[in-house]
Amino acid sequence: MSDTAQQKPQCSNSELNHNDNSFTAVCVVEFSDKTPPATREWLLSRIQALRSRNGAELEARPVLDKSNHESVLHVGATYKRLLEGTEILGLKKKCKDGVIREFAMEDRDQFENIGDNFLSSAEIQWVIRHGLENLRSAETIDLPGLPDVTVCKGEAIIPRCVASGVISKFYALHNDEELKHLLKKWYASISVSSLKVQPIAEIRRYFGDTIALYFAFLGYYTMGLIVPALFGLFYYIWHYLRDTPNKSYAAFAIFNLIWATLFLEGWKRKCSELTYNWGTYGMKKFEEPRANFVGTVGRNPVTGRVELVYPKWKRSLKKYCVSAPVITLCLILAIATMVGYFWFEEWMKRKVDGKTTTGQLLLIVPSSLYAVVIVIFNAIYRQVATLLNDWENHRLESSYENNLILKLVVFDFVNCFLSLFYIAFWLQDMASLRTHLAALLITQQILEQLLECLLPYIMWRRGKIISDLRKKKDKSRTSEEDQSDMYIYDGTFDDYLELFLQFGYVFLFSSVYPLAAVWALLNNIIELRTDAFKLCTVYQRPFSRRTTGIGTWQITFEMMGVLGVITNTALVAMSTEAKVVFIDSTDITFILVFVVIEHVIIGIKLFLAFMIPDLPKWMEEELHREEYESKQALKQQRMLQYQKT
Repeated sequence: MSDTAQQKPQCSNSELNHNDNSFTAVCVVEFSDKTPPATREWLLSRIQALRSRNGAELEARPVLDKSNHESVLHVGATYKRLLEGTEILGLKKKCKDGVIREFAMEDRDQFENIGDNFLSSAEIQWVIRHGLENLRSAETIDLPGLPDVTVCKGEAIIPRCVASGVISKFYALHNDEELKHLLKKWYASISVSSLKVQPIAEIRRYFGDTIALYFAFLGYYTMGLIVPALFGLFYYIWHYLRDTPNKSYAAFAIFNLIWATLFLEGWKRKCSELTYNWGTYGMKKFEEPRANFVGTVGRNPVTGRVELVYPKWKRSLKKYCVSAPVITLCLILAIATMVGYFWFEEWMKRKVDGKTTTGQLLLIVPSSLYAVVIVIFNAIYRQVATLLNDWENHRLESSYENNLILKLVVFDFVNCFLSLFYIAFWLQDMASLRTHLAALLITQQILEQLLECLLPYIMWRRGKIISDLRKKKDKSRTSEEDQSDMYIYDGTFDDYLELFLQFGYVFLFSSVYPLAAVWALLNNIIELRTDAFKLCTVYQRPFSRRTTGIGTWQITFEMMGVLGVITNTALVAMSTEAKVVFIDSTDITFILVFVVIEHVIIGIKLFLAFMIPDLPKWMEEELHREEYESKQALKQQRMLQYQKT
C-alpha cells in the first residue's frame, strides 16, 4: 500500500503545536471491498467539511491499496481543532494554580503545558473519535452508491457505516516510539515492589482511562493479596509443623472478613483519587446508541432527534422468553456435569487405594478434570451469552454491558462455586472441600496462564513472522499495514470477570484453605505482565475511553463480600472448636447463635464501610471549593446580566 500523501506515524502533541499544517495520522478507517468509490468520496467530504456545514472538520488522507483503490482513510486533526474538541467534550485539565478545571479556549493560557504536550495521545484520539462518531446526517438520505443503506436525519454516520458493513475496520494507530518506551518501563519490571508503582500515568496517557483504571485495580488488588497470602502461609506452616489437621477456621475467617472489607473500601478511595486527578470524577454523559443497535425510524423523546428506536416490549420478550430459558438450560447442564463429577470421584475412591502416594495423586484427577471442564464451559457460555445479548438489541453500551455481566456472573458463579457449596454445606466434608478448592483454583489458574502467556506469544510470533515475510516481498510495506492485521482488543470485560471469580475462591472458602491467597498472588503477578505484553504487542491500539470507576464490577465484588460473611460464618459454625464450645446446646440454639453472629459481622462490615470515607479529606475540600467557585461565577454572571438590563 502506498500513500497518496507524505504521512508519518502518530507523533507527540508538541509536534502538533508547532506545525498546525502538518498531518499526523491518529486513526484509520478501512472500507470494505464492496464499498463503491462514490460512498468513499462522500464520506471523505463529510469528514473534511467544516462543522458549520455539518461536517467533522477533521483532516483525512486517502491511501491507495495494491489495486490503486482508495480503500483506506488516515484521519487526524489540526491542533486548533483538537483544542476546540477538548472544550466541547468538557475535558478537565490542570491549571497553573494546581486546580483541575474544564478546558476553555478563551482561558487556555491559564492551563499547564498549553504549548507542549498539553493533550496526551489518548486524549487526542478520544477527541478525533468523538468528532467522527458524532458526524451526523442533516437529513434522511441513502448513502451515495448504496441505495439500500439509509441514514436517518440526525443519525451518526460512522456507526451506521460500521453496522452496515460499509466500514470494515476503524481503529487507532500505535505510536511506535511512545509504545516502546511504555513497554520497557511497564513490562520489563518484574519485581513485586513494581506492583505498587506501575506507570499508571503513562498507561493512561497512551491507552486512556478505562484500561489504566483496570491495571490500577489489578495492581491494588494484587498488593492487597500480600497480607492474606503471608498470613495464610504462616497459618498453613504452623499447622503443618504441629502435625495437626487444620480444623480451626475462626481466626482465618475473621481475618478474611476484615481484609475484604478494608480492601473494597480502600479501593473506593483509591478509585476516587484517580478519577478526580483524571478529571472524570462525577462525570455525567449522555450515551449515544450503540453502533450495532438496530430499529425503526422514530423520534428520541429526550433529544427530539429522528433516530432508530426499538420497542421495549420486544426486548423484554426476548430476554424472558428466550434468553432466560437458554440460560436456565445452561445452568442445568452445569449442574448435571457437577453430579457426574461427584459420581466419578466416588467411583475413583472405590477403585483406588488412597493410602498410597500414587492413589492420592489419582484421587486428584477428578477435581482437576472438572476444573478443565469448568474453564471450557465458561468459554462456551461466554459465546452463548454474547450472542443472546447481541440479539436482545440493547440501545446503550451501559445497558449492554450490565446485561452481559448479569448473564455471565450468574452462570460462572454456579459453574465455579456450586460444587464447593455442595461439599461444604451438604456433605460437610472439610478435608474434601480443601482438596477440591485447591484443585479448582490451581488447575484453572494454570490453564488460564497457559492461554494468556503461551497463546499471546504464539500470536505475536506468528504476526511477526508474517510481517517480516511480507516486508521481504514488499519493501514499501508500512507500519500502518501491519497494524491493520493485528488482533482486535476485546476490552477489560474478561479480565474483571476472571478477577471476580478469583476473589470468590480466595474469600468464600479460603478459611479452610489458607493458601488460596498465595496462589492468587502468584497468578496476578504473572497476569500483570502478560496483560501488558498482549496490549502492547499483540492487539491493535484500542480507542481510549473515559470512565468514572469500575462500574457494575464494584457492586459484584461487594455482593461477593457479603456472601463471604455468610459462608465463612457457616464454616466456623461447622468447625470443631465451635462444636466444643456449644457442646451442650440444642441444634436450634446453635443455629440461632450463629445467625446472630452472622448478622453482627455484617453489621461490623457495614460499620467499617461507613467509618472509612469514600473520599479522602483533601478531595472533599477540593470538591467543596469547586462548588463554591462555581456558585460565585454564576452569581457574577447574573450580576453582569442584571447590570446590562
